[in-house]
Amino acid sequence: MRWANILHIYQPPHWPAATVRKVARESYRPLMRILKRHPEIRITLNCAGSLSEQLRALKYHDIIRDIRQLARQGQIELLGSALYHPILPKLPEAEMRRQIQLNTQVNKKILGAVYQPRGIFLPELAYSPAVARVTQKLGFRYMILDEIAHTGRFGEVTPDTQYIHRQTKQAVVFRNKFISDFLAFRAPLSRPAAFWTELKQGGRSEHTLITAFDGEGLGHHRPGADKLWERLMTDARVESVTISQLLKTYHATASVSPLRSSWSSRPSELKRREPYILWDDRTNPIHQLQWLLLYKTVRFVTRHRRHPYYPRARKLLDQRLASDQFWWASAKPWWSKEIVDTKTMELVDIIKLIEPNETWATGLATRITNHTSSWQQSQKYKSVAKRYLAASPYEYVHYIGGKRISK
Repeated sequence: MRWANILHIYQPPHWPAATVRKVARESYRPLMRILKRHPEIRITLNCAGSLSEQLRALKYHDIIRDIRQLARQGQIELLGSALYHPILPKLPEAEMRRQIQLNTQVNKKILGAVYQPRGIFLPELAYSPAVARVTQKLGFRYMILDEIAHTGRFGEVTPDTQYIHRQTKQAVVFRNKFISDFLAFRAPLSRPAAFWTELKQGGRSEHTLITAFDGEGLGHHRPGADKLWERLMTDARVESVTISQLLKTYHATASVSPLRSSWSSRPSELKRREPYILWDDRTNPIHQLQWLLLYKTVRFVTRHRRHPYYPRARKLLDQRLASDQFWWASAKPWWSKEIVDTKTMELVDIIKLIEPNETWATGLATRITNHTSSWQQSQKYKSVAKRYLAASPYEYVHYIGGKRISK
């Protein structure tokens, strides 16, 4: 079986140094050790520039050096992405381009000349036709998407077929959602045979398998998952390949116009035209106010390019486009009043750099924090989470920092 294994590693900007160190110890270094022990293993890796910056700042020169060397040896194929992990379809096209170009600049500076990405990993695999146009103009030859983007349903992608974007002519690589999620969240850590059973029951990836999931799941979110992954990747039945290697093997092709979606999308959400519900839920007033504040901040900062504090404000704004503030406000099932309130006030601080006596941003921020206080005090976030988990079409199991979240 040819297995194209895509790993995404990322930490939000200004994340607590202790957390980044813990993840480096539990996931990033073990992953590098596995690859160095087994030169036959090949992976496709998205190391977001936000993480590269933090690894350098925290002096994890060994991890940077290992990524660089393994890429030079052909064990790692590096992907492009967006620097601070924004939901790209929700951004104006100028901001999309900026985030993607900044990611390339940062990773070239830190990882060196070996960083020459052919493909792109969209944060949260959040896709729209506008994203395809921008990435095509920036020279990316292929993009990674979740299989739901194919038809809005699961199980209809043929992994032995090369899909070509009908409009941009880029290759579209659809991950197998169920096997990806099985490996990330449900696979019994002591029974590798369960993986092969799951694969056979799926009935479509026994010859070619494409998976994509967070690299932090290997050891940090799920202690011991790195050892299971190593056993599977070194199984005699597996030939691991990078995405570029896989694309060279295809004979059959099919054109596709992908649907707006993310790797968390459900068929029912796409039918309701809510493709990014964990970050933009039209029934969630916190989300709606967050996006209003963000868009107004983008326009405000853009209008003040000649202000002496513009460079500083622009850098801070780049970082505040990160998706995490919306994810933690979703309550589906993720919730953190502290994170949402903190990130909201950071946007206000950007405005105050340029206009110290502003009132409109403070007013919007107050409305957001009033909602988070109300949801926290009434425990509404728990009822939202309960409904979301109950409506899951499959067994919902996730891990974060070693903690299990389930239905």
